[in-house]
Amino acid sequence: MKHPLNPIDEVFLAMDRELSLAQGQFLRFRGEAPSLDELHDHLAERLPGLPRLTHRAVTGRRGAFRAPSAGFDLRDHVQEMKLPAGTSLDEVLTALVRLPLSGSGPLWSIRLVHGYADGEYAVCYRVHHGLEDGMGAAHVAAVLFGGTPRSGPTPRDGQRDGLRTGPVCTAGPLELLHGTLSVGAGMVRGLAPGRLWPRTYPGPENLAMCSTSATRRELSELGRGFGGTVNDAFLMALWGALSAWSATGDGRRDARSVFRASPVPVRMPLSTRQDGEEDAVGNHLTTAVVTLPSQELPPAEAFAQLVGSTQRMRSNGLRPASRALIALLPAALIRWTVRRLLSPRSSPLYASNYLLPASLSFRGDQVVDAIPLGVLLPGNALSVTLLSCGSRVQVSFLYDRRLPDAQRLAALWREALDELDAINVPHPA
Repeated sequence: MKHPLNPIDEVFLAMDRELSLAQGQFLRFRGEAPSLDELHDHLAERLPGLPRLTHRAVTGRRGAFRAPSAGFDLRDHVQEMKLPAGTSLDEVLTALVRLPLSGSGPLWSIRLVHGYADGEYAVCYRVHHGLEDGMGAAHVAAVLFGGTPRSGPTPRDGQRDGLRTGPVCTAGPLELLHGTLSVGAGMVRGLAPGRLWPRTYPGPENLAMCSTSATRRELSELGRGFGGTVNDAFLMALWGALSAWSATGDGRRDARSVFRASPVPVRMPLSTRQDGEEDAVGNHLTTAVVTLPSQELPPAEAFAQLVGSTQRMRSNGLRPASRALIALLPAALIRWTVRRLLSPRSSPLYASNYLLPASLSFRGDQVVDAIPLGVLLPGNALSVTLLSCGSRVQVSFLYDRRLPDAQRLAALWREALDELDAINVPHPA
């Protein structure tokens, strides 16, 4: 069965595939590593519940769409990666993000990763952003490693195999108007930025990752203490990390100095899915820019300012307006708009935040941690992703390794979180 691609999918798929546009998760398990055949057999059992994995994107006379991949073989997408003992986690992640996806067929891969540590192995799922957004990739992980396998897709009434069929308009006229104005403001920002941020186009050999961990409770309590959310705590720790990192910048040619010179705008994806659309195939999102507070502000004042900004972002109607616009406007116009909204001219980094189900397992081995593998948009030198899985939270930075001292950003984020917690006001009852 053919499924039409939406304009957002088409924009991501048209981007240079040498760039890191593959996202996913690195799922860590305690136990002895299985054989590749064991993993293959497990995935083959789950594959009927995910027909999307057997489809590839094609362009025909009637536009771009997904269609069954002729000669699909699961073994072409399931591989093994054995690493030397003692390889650090960041080195493992860096090696993974440098690997290309398959040059033909569906653009995804699963790798069994082991050898780097005793009594531990990992399964890494990566998929091109043109085929899945973060919530879509989370749904794939849930089907592959959660609960019991399905014999086939179980669409809801009126829905065919993961196609979104909820109402186009999910808000009133006034909210839709406000959201449409927000989309327009984002386009203007992309065309006429207030500041020219440093732009890079790293090849795979220049990609690198670093990561750190926290607990969901830490972020939740910190956010509530300042009247905000987990996402606000995530962004404030990012504010602290960028402040500490940019303070060491030396000279005009050092990108850190540019980050220190003015408040940093961060591009964040916002899901436009409704409840019950977690399994919808493709990209169902919009983006908003949240400007981090000035580094000169005291932390408590900066936190309050950030919370006000994110509350306005959530209440300005951007999500329902974007959902309606994508469904109603010509595809060519939507593609042009999306390219403007993703312009590196308006924000130097991409920050996303999503979650996985808590109970994921393989052969009885429970997932003990899930590290996100984010994407680096064309022109951006840096992206950061937060992924929650049960009580654990992992934050990862994907960056151009030519960015000075970028390998310290994850540790600086963790330090900033601890410092913010130390000044936190008493948590409300």
